Amino acid sequence: MTLDGDPKQNGHPRQLAIQYGRKRIEFQLLYSARTTLAIDVHPDLSVVVTAPKDADDAAVEQKIHKRAAWIVQQQRFFENYLPPIPARRYVSGESHRYLGRQFRLRVHEGDKDAVKMSRGQINVYLTDSSKKARIKTLVVGWFRQRAEVVFRELFDDMVSKAERHGITAENFEIRRMKNRWGSCTREGRILLNPDLIIAPKQCIEYVIVHELCHLQEHNHGPAFYRLLKTLMPDWEQRRERLNGCVVD
Repeated sequence: MTLDGDPKQNGHPRQLAIQYGRKRIEFQLLYSARTTLAIDVHPDLSVVVTAPKDADDAAVEQKIHKRAAWIVQQQRFFENYLPPIPARRYVSGESHRYLGRQFRLRVHEGDKDAVKMSRGQINVYLTDSSKKARIKTLVVGWFRQRAEVVFRELFDDMVSKAERHGITAENFEIRRMKNRWGSCTREGRILLNPDLIIAPKQCIEYVIVHELCHLQEHNHGPAFYRLLKTLMPDWEQRRERLNGCVVD
């Protein structure tokens, strides 16, 4: 770790990095009047280190190396967080994702209120086209119905594979969560965010397997990732694809 200039005097943050095994940990270094060094890992995976003004560079580097395993663990925890999903207006021509593909929303007059997918379009039929709020209700309901069907199919498939490794699960719940694609409660209930239906099936499988692993390993320690790697050798590629699937 190399420090240029005197950040203690100019007060400007510095972008620095250390090497931890094969992983490079980048962080922002700040100095303040505090008496102890603090390390914060944020949901966007950024790392901010705040050090006392009288801390020498070697001591800062030593502290970061000492906490490197914890930093990596926190970043892995946040990697399963849900990126911000663009707000929707539910108007004709708007783009919506379903199982990793883009579809255009089209609004039509019809004999009954309904939603049908056809030829790259999500078609909404309204008996009363003046009721614009009804479009959102119909589309959100349709996506949730599709989530129930798709999640059930993939969940049962992933559970059958996990059972070979001593992991059993009977059911899951669909629950909207602000920051997570999925979750496993302390009671062993698996929760899946309905917004996950926008992702490709491979990515949905990854989230399900991630949460199934928590039934056996309750934190994100080395044993958890060994189990995840056993159940899904390509989980990192699936996770990267999942993290990049939320676009407008």
